[in-house]
Amino acid sequence: MEPRIDAATSIAEIATRYVFDPPRDDDPVIEFLSPEELAQAFAGVIPIELGDNVPARSAEALASAAELVVRHSVHTSHPRFFNQNFAGPDPVAVIGDWLGAALNTTNATFEAAPVFTLMESALLRKLGRVAGYPVSDEPGSLPPGLFAPGGSSATLYALQLARHRHQPDIVRVGASADRLAIFVSDAGHYAAVKSAALLGIGMDNVIKVAADDEGAMDVTALRAEITTARERGLTPLAVIATAGTTVTSAFDAIDEIADVCDAEELWLHVDGCWGGSALFSSSHRHRLAGVERSDSFVWNLHKMMGVTQQCTALLVRDPGQLGPCFATGADYIFQPDKLHAEFDSGDRHFQCARRVDALKLWLTWQAYGDEGFEARIDHAVAMADHVRHRIRSSDDEFATIVEGDFSNVVFVWVPPELRPFDLDSLAPDHHAALHVLAPRIKGRMQAEGTVMMGYQPVAEINTFRFILNNSNVEPADIDVTLEFISQYATEEWKGV
Repeated sequence: MEPRIDAATSIAEIATRYVFDPPRDDDPVIEFLSPEELAQAFAGVIPIELGDNVPARSAEALASAAELVVRHSVHTSHPRFFNQNFAGPDPVAVIGDWLGAALNTTNATFEAAPVFTLMESALLRKLGRVAGYPVSDEPGSLPPGLFAPGGSSATLYALQLARHRHQPDIVRVGASADRLAIFVSDAGHYAAVKSAALLGIGMDNVIKVAADDEGAMDVTALRAEITTARERGLTPLAVIATAGTTVTSAFDAIDEIADVCDAEELWLHVDGCWGGSALFSSSHRHRLAGVERSDSFVWNLHKMMGVTQQCTALLVRDPGQLGPCFATGADYIFQPDKLHAEFDSGDRHFQCARRVDALKLWLTWQAYGDEGFEARIDHAVAMADHVRHRIRSSDDEFATIVEGDFSNVVFVWVPPELRPFDLDSLAPDHHAALHVLAPRIKGRMQAEGTVMMGYQPVAEINTFRFILNNSNVEPADIDVTLEFISQYATEEWKGV
């Protein structure tokens, strides 16, 4: 066999074995090494750094390097990985991603991607119907949106659409002198601030609206902030409502916010990157009541649905606005007189060449169906409910800071002398000690490879966060994770 094919075959076997038999139970979530140790481990096979003269490596060396990559990477498929808002990639999605990569095309034009163009349009129409958007199935009708590289990029595109509606000639003459303002809750995603910076709106003109203790926007405060912004000479442009905040999985009251946006003539963008998939469940879709009234809605299928990264849909109420906002009519690729040019999507998008994200989602959806997607959401919330039950019955060893009722649970371990826990009456020295405890516990989990779980400041104290989005998580994984946290916390508390 030709050496390069031999290497590819060996690496494919390693990857396939990993997909269908990923680490689980007491297997490490990561075999953690420092940067220096990683460099040393690879130096004996293929150095990570590329020198001035990179030689061709043997098939055996490439396969050994691939084994090292797998061994020392974080196993996001492991049921004890709770570190980010993505986990547990579905095998069908993984293989679909590989197939799309093997075909190595772009989803910009029908001529380059005839099958994928139709799949992408079909997915956008289906997602639009799930969200309650007005979707036309008439021949030649535009799909209600586009696929984007991620939630932050989709938010950037949505705010540019908002600005284009506000000033239709902006694409020709540039931005007007209006000082625009964007409103998002203080628990919302940083994509709002980054987008404002890139669009020239300015970070200072992103108004952070107060949220309640759970993390949902205070709509009364929103109305007041809009009034104040106008008094300061700003022109309110858009409100970003969050459907599932990153930390506490809180849902803003979209219907109420839509009322405000209608009255104030503002663009309503819904950030459903995390919680948008609640729409798949008849038990949980009420959390996004009013999303059908939004002007745009971003939805990350690579989060709760286990589709491989990235898989982000930006739904748009008026897809006819996409062309005027983004098109340049490049005549070397978007010729109107070629076969089926009306299906080309590239000129309705900021990107031209872009990877195929439709195939993996289409295959996964076909494999599980609507009922399978609903079951995945219901399982996630059931596992979060198990966490809440375990914490309530822990004899005050653990305390929720934000209990929530969806997929995330924010909590702390409580030392014996502070039980039952009362955050409001915590002495300053105890507060400081608990604040540094979470990073120490995280370091132990990471170094020993037992669990991966993130910590973040909530109510001005570092807390842990269970994120239940891996369909392979079972109650035993949660129980063992709490046992590890208890063990590490008890040992580390003595040294704080």
